[in-house]
This record gives sequence, C-alpha cells and structure tokens, in this order.
Amino acid sequence: MTRLLMLVEGQSEEIFVKRTLVPHLAQHGVYVQPPIVLWTKRLSSGGGFRGGVSSWHQIRKNLLPLMRDGDAWVSTLLDFYGLPEDFPGLPDALGAGSPQEKAVALQDRLAAELNHQRFIPFLALHEFEAWMFSSPDAVAAHFGKAHLADRLRNAVQQAGAPELINHGTDTHPKARLHSLVGGYKETSDGPTLLEKIGIATVRGACPHFNGWLQQLEALGEEAP
Repeated sequence: MTRLLMLVEGQSEEIFVKRTLVPHLAQHGVYVQPPIVLWTKRLSSGGGFRGGVSSWHQIRKNLLPLMRDGDAWVSTLLDFYGLPEDFPGLPDALGAGSPQEKAVALQDRLAAELNHQRFIPFLALHEFEAWMFSSPDAVAAHFGKAHLADRLRNAVQQAGAPELINHGTDTHPKARLHSLVGGYKETSDGPTLLEKIGIATVRGACPHFNGWLQQLEALGEEAP
C-alpha cells in the first residue's frame, strides 16, 4: 500500500480528508496518514497556531519535514484564493489564462521550488468551499432552507462551474456561503456537507479537483 502525507490549510480540510478522502483512497490502495494542518506560528513555550496561509516561508517550512520521509508521497490541500503575495510565481499566474491554467501554473512552480520526486502539489480552485456548490440541493436540505438551492445554482451558472466562483473579496465561495447561509460553520457544516454530497458528485462538477484525485488514486495502482 502506498503511503501519502498531506499538508492542509485548516481544520475544515483536515476533517474532510479524514472523513471522506481517507476511506476513498484506501479503496485504491493509498494510505493517507493523519493530515498535517499548516503551522502559521510556533511559540517558544511550545504549541502555537495552526490554520491559514500567512507566507510562502511557512508553507515551505511545513512541507520540508514531510519530504524527509523516504518512501511516502506528499501532497497539499491549500486554497488558490488568498495565497500570500510572496508565493512563487503568483504575480505571473494572476495574468492571462483561465483560472485552472493559473492554478496549474502555480502548482508547477511549487513543484519546481520543492524539487521532490514524490510531491503532488494541489491548490483548490478557487478554494475548498467551492466543492459544496457541486450539489445545491444537498446544501439546501442540510440547512432546511429550500430557497438556497436556486441561489446556489444561480451562483454556479453565473460563474460557469463551482470551481470558477472567484477571487472577489465578497464573492469567493466561502464568502458566498456565509452570506447565503446564516450561521454557516466552516469546520462542522463544510466537511459534513462534502460527506453528504460525496466524492463522485464533487469530481463530476469540479475537473481541477478530479485531476488531483486521479493522480492520488493512481499512486496505489502503480505500487508494486
């Protein structure tokens, strides 16, 4: 069985990986070890703060120890939205091209910077919460608010796809959910919704996510 280490942006992503991604990849022969939530600040007294991306230095500092594991693969689950200004290649990637092309360019740059043969970088397009727009009906049912389905569908139609919901300060996926759903709780509602929606629905609506998932699934198929 192939071992996979994963650096995730926050607690929502951590819970999603544990609840939904781990059992799915296990069916493909890929064992995902408990995901590591990004350290943003360590205290000299011990402990510190986790969650969120504050700088490229912090991302690199968190990834290097994972890459010292001799036979494990390493991946990331970080958001394209809100990347720090010093992230390698960010100014160029925000220029011409489709959103997916920009995210892929940044992933390629991240791979080049770390230069590790067992590294599969991934940036959620535009962020983790976009995947919940894959099933407006499931979101509406979860919150017991039937009118939400049409509002979420309208957001997807205007953008073109869940992953194309954008970089706007008030219109990125998480902001829309907070606006549309009073009392939306990121670390409980988010992972629970994705568990209800299911991997198959998300990958069918989100090609960038699907491409990453196919890479991870293939790790088990290629193992001796």
